[in-house]
Amino acid sequence: MGLNDLKNKLVGIDKKLSLKAPYQIVDDWVQNELDIKKNPMTTGFEDFDNTLRSNLKGKLGIFAGYGGSKKSLFALNLSCHNAFNHKGKSIYSTMEMSSTNLLDRMIDFQYGRVTEGIVSSRAVDYWRQKLTEENKEQIKEHLQKGLKDYYGDRLLISQQSRMKPDDYKQLIEKALEENNDIDTLIVDGLSMMGGVGNEVENYSENSLQLKEIAKDYNIFVGLIAHLSKGGDIDTRNVAPFIRGSQKILDNCDFYFMFSLIKDVMNDGQVEKDKGYIRLVDKRGTGDVVNQVYSFDEDRLLLYPSAIDPTIYGDDVNEKKKKY
Repeated sequence: MGLNDLKNKLVGIDKKLSLKAPYQIVDDWVQNELDIKKNPMTTGFEDFDNTLRSNLKGKLGIFAGYGGSKKSLFALNLSCHNAFNHKGKSIYSTMEMSSTNLLDRMIDFQYGRVTEGIVSSRAVDYWRQKLTEENKEQIKEHLQKGLKDYYGDRLLISQQSRMKPDDYKQLIEKALEENNDIDTLIVDGLSMMGGVGNEVENYSENSLQLKEIAKDYNIFVGLIAHLSKGGDIDTRNVAPFIRGSQKILDNCDFYFMFSLIKDVMNDGQVEKDKGYIRLVDKRGTGDVVNQVYSFDEDRLLLYPSAIDPTIYGDDVNEKKKKY
């Protein structure tokens, strides 16, 4: 064991054995409240932010839903929103999607649609169709400048797969050494993280360690979790279907559940311009907040709608009763 390893071990032991009276925590409490006011972290949804008090730092949040429910898009929206509007920087760990596919989404998020003459298309489709060997340097320069002006270095992307909690610690430490003020880590997704146990053991241990990372570095860690079979795309309460759900939910501070909305007047076709999110603030207020979101297909942007979520029911069976 090297000297630095020994020092880190002793610091860890000292931290575990540390005891404080309530009055001795007041300094931390005051500083934390001032930090929230000075640099809040928000989701872009007012009802969620009011419940969470725009205070995501030091917390582990779960984004859970079936494929296509837009949980990853919401996590990316949250990262882009905070990177663009607030002080700190986000690390987005993409283990299920290639970095180039992730960049597709970021280009759309920034530009929306591009119109040339009478032709209009989503930004990434426009640049893809326009790209040739002859103009590639020009387009490359345009996109690099646009992305740099919009995002700067406030959104940092990790492409490595099979990441473990210790890998994330090293990644954060490296970012801090390079004077990056990190306040968000998005892990996409839990099923792609490394480990040595079975699936449930890995999910439990990895989510627990990610919670410790959130606390130790005072950052928000968002973890994207997948579901087992048994629910439907419009099941509102998907908590029972999260793989290794009980341990994962035990370890998190709050969780978002994503589901789609079916048009009962049109043979149950999925509504493309809206969807459903349920927030459970497990360790905070204990409140459950339901929100119907509108979806901008051009920018791949989720934003709050004025639609009453009770119209679409709490779950599939209740929804059918309401119609």
